[in-house]
Amino acid sequence: MGYIFNLSKKQILFREREEVENVYFLLDGKVSIYKMNEFGERKIIFILNKGDIINEVFMSNITSTVTCEVFEKATIIKFKKQDFIKIMEIDFELVKNIIGVLEHRNIRLCRQLKNSTYIKIEKKLAAKLYRLNREFGVKQGDWCFLDVDGVTVTYLADMLGCKRETLSRAMKMLQNNGLVKVKGKKIYIKPEELSAFFKN
Repeated sequence: MGYIFNLSKKQILFREREEVENVYFLLDGKVSIYKMNEFGERKIIFILNKGDIINEVFMSNITSTVTCEVFEKATIIKFKKQDFIKIMEIDFELVKNIIGVLEHRNIRLCRQLKNSTYIKIEKKLAAKLYRLNREFGVKQGDWCFLDVDGVTVTYLADMLGCKRETLSRAMKMLQNNGLVKVKGKKIYIKPEELSAFFKN
C-alpha cells in the first residue's frame, strides 16, 4: 500500500500552494520545511528527522502551506490520502502517535513564535542552537557538536528570518562569550551556558 522512494539533497518533495495527494513519512535522512515571505526570502520552520510525518495537513483538500526540501539524502514512504485514512480507521495506536507528533510540533511552533518577537537576535540564535543541540547534539568533552551537515550561517539566518550579516554578528558575539565555537563548517556549543544566556 505504501511506496518507498529516495530523494537527493536539495530535491523538492512538494511546494507551497501545491495540491499534495499523498501522506509522507521520513524513513531515513532529513528534510527541511520552509515558507517564503513576501520578499522571496525563505523562513526555515523545521528540520524533520527519521520517523517524522512530513505533511500533517492531509485530512482536508487545502493546498500545502509550506515547501519541503531534502536536507540530507532521504528515504520516504508515501501513502495515498484515502488509503492512509482507512489505515487510521482500524489502528487507534497510529492515530494517537500522529496526534502526539502534531502536539509536539505545535509546541515547537509556539516556542518559535515567542522567540521571534521582542528578543535580541543573539538570544534568538542561542535558543535555536540550544534546540538544534537537543535534536542533533553529540557530547565532545566540555562542548557539544551539532552533528547535522548543512547548518551554515546562511541556513541559520533562514531559520531565524534575518539577514546573513546580522546572524554573523550574533554568532561572533556568542563566540566572544565562549558559548559557541566554529571549526571549519562544524559548530560546537555549550548547551547549559547557552540556556542560561537566552533565559536571562
